[in-house]
Amino acid sequence: MVVRIGVVGAGVWAETHCISYHHAANAELVAVCDLVRDKAEALATKYGGREVYTDYRQMLAQSDIDAVAVVTPDYAHKAPVVAAVDAGKHVLVEKPMATTLADAIEMKEAADRSGVLLMPDFHNRWNPSFVTAKESIADGSLGDPRYIHIRHSNTKYVPLTMLDWSSKSSVLWFLGAHACDLARYIMGSDVTRAYTVSRKGILKAAGIDAPDFFTSILEFENGGVATIENAWILPDVLHSIGEFRSQILCDNGVHNIEFNTSDACVTYIEAKGKGQSRDLYAQNLVHGKLKGFCYDSILHFLDCVETGAQPICTAEDGIENTRTLVAMSESLETGQPVEVTR
Repeated sequence: MVVRIGVVGAGVWAETHCISYHHAANAELVAVCDLVRDKAEALATKYGGREVYTDYRQMLAQSDIDAVAVVTPDYAHKAPVVAAVDAGKHVLVEKPMATTLADAIEMKEAADRSGVLLMPDFHNRWNPSFVTAKESIADGSLGDPRYIHIRHSNTKYVPLTMLDWSSKSSVLWFLGAHACDLARYIMGSDVTRAYTVSRKGILKAAGIDAPDFFTSILEFENGGVATIENAWILPDVLHSIGEFRSQILCDNGVHNIEFNTSDACVTYIEAKGKGQSRDLYAQNLVHGKLKGFCYDSILHFLDCVETGAQPICTAEDGIENTRTLVAMSESLETGQPVEVTR
């Protein structure tokens, strides 16, 4: 079976989707949709898409597709997801699945009614640095996880230049969604209480009304604890646009992760004035074949559509992720820990 795909959103992450469908043996990129037609046309032309739209509703009505990838900004997922599943299309939606709990639940209920697959794209569940920890916990060698620390941050380039919608979101939703899902995935337990603090200053002075950073404590049903740090103000002189570190303390040992922070693969070009690093495990095209966990999650979605298998990331995972992030946001407002209710 070849899964015919339509992509909604032609922003910074859409190319990761389009190149995946272009190279996957069981996929065909049929259509690209974006409010800015030139952006949609550029991606469609580059990766072999035959159709271009500026309205996803028109795409759903006219295009002969089996599935839709929703790659719109964080806050703009619900409407295209619900429209797509109501049209009987399988959907892969970028994280976070939704920015309100009511929206996340509505999206899942719509998918259940239509009997289609709805998968949130938490691609770090394919990140070898974390998968090896999960496997060592599962086989008993590390023992049960007790404490997880995750630091996942970006340089100022991301909110100030890369994204044109950063003032409508925050690094809590942009990166914290990944970190919270990873903590829950590794811990194997749901969050029961969240406490988060943040500060504004640097970004606000630059015209972006969003917090500079968030520091959070999450407590889990199994007694485990996680601390999560997310910032959007790392200096742009870094090789990479991000920093990703973690430590997982378990009964029998510790698993340390220094991902995307080394000089393992840096290209220095005089005209650019600084070195540029490359994520060896995230996104690479090696001899014409996709290599990297950012592609692996998308390819997994295609396989699940083709075979009917249950995905590693489910709509329930998307709901729990949103539930946690909403509690963290409420904690910011109250200045107190917030109980996560179900």
